[in-house]
Amino acid sequence: MIDKQTTPGGGFSYYVSDEQLSEFAKLSLSERLRWVEAAREFTWLAQTPQIRERHERLRRGLTIV
Repeated sequence: MIDKQTTPGGGFSYYVSDEQLSEFAKLSLSERLRWVEAAREFTWLAQTPQIRERHERLRRGLTIV
């Protein structure tokens, strides 16, 4: 379950359960890296240029407005 929260300087945060962390920790290093790369590629391909700019602003702690 993801519990989204706003942060004071913009951006976002979410909750990861102990169970989710435990399952991820069971993966080998190469499996973890493949998982991260697949998630990055999926989100990149699904984004419009406008969404990419908004994500970059959030990554830097800025607002998207």
